[in-house]
Amino acid sequence: MNQIEFKENKLLSRAKKSPLLGRMLLYLITILSIVSPLSGCSSLSKINGETTNVEVKLGNIDDFVKYEKSVNSEDITRNYFVDVSEGIYPFIKNHKFEIPKEYKSNPQQNIVLTKCYYYNSQGEVKLIYYQWNEKNNYEKSNEVFEKIFYEVRSNITKQIGSPSEINLESKTINDDSTFRDDIKWNSSHNVYMFRFGDNENRHNEINLVIYKD
Repeated sequence: MNQIEFKENKLLSRAKKSPLLGRMLLYLITILSIVSPLSGCSSLSKINGETTNVEVKLGNIDDFVKYEKSVNSEDITRNYFVDVSEGIYPFIKNHKFEIPKEYKSNPQQNIVLTKCYYYNSQGEVKLIYYQWNEKNNYEKSNEVFEKIFYEVRSNITKQIGSPSEINLESKTINDDSTFRDDIKWNSSHNVYMFRFGDNENRHNEINLVIYKD
């Protein structure tokens, strides 16, 4: 028996002893039954700082590995190279990378965040690939991913200035087709963020890359 059910049973037993008290308690039970599920939804749509904490920097792979271990990220590194297209990393042909280090975390209960660090034999990280996805068994929510998208955008803009390119299909598509939102920043470290989604909440995904040549 959960806490709400326990409270309701106690209230109902008291209600039998007084008609006036009964009406008041039944009203209270109704309010509790409405507020309880809504509060659960609110907690899922709230975005915490860990979910959108993106620092625009590159460095040595050892430092990033140390950081991921310190926050208890799960090491999901594969035993083969994970390729990346020139559309995402324009300088891919200029480098020979080691097998990238991959980590997974759950910054909040309905979100899975993965990071992939591409580095060379000298340990220099040239590209970090972030991806936010919905965790299985949780209700899909455009609202949550829109919040993440815009909070990350604000975070990056504070660090390196305004975007150089913005294309938001989600603002123009009214049917159930898939949209793609793109934002790019050009600085000493380039940043490219793109989001996939649709108005039917069938799919939500955010990708972000921080890179340099």
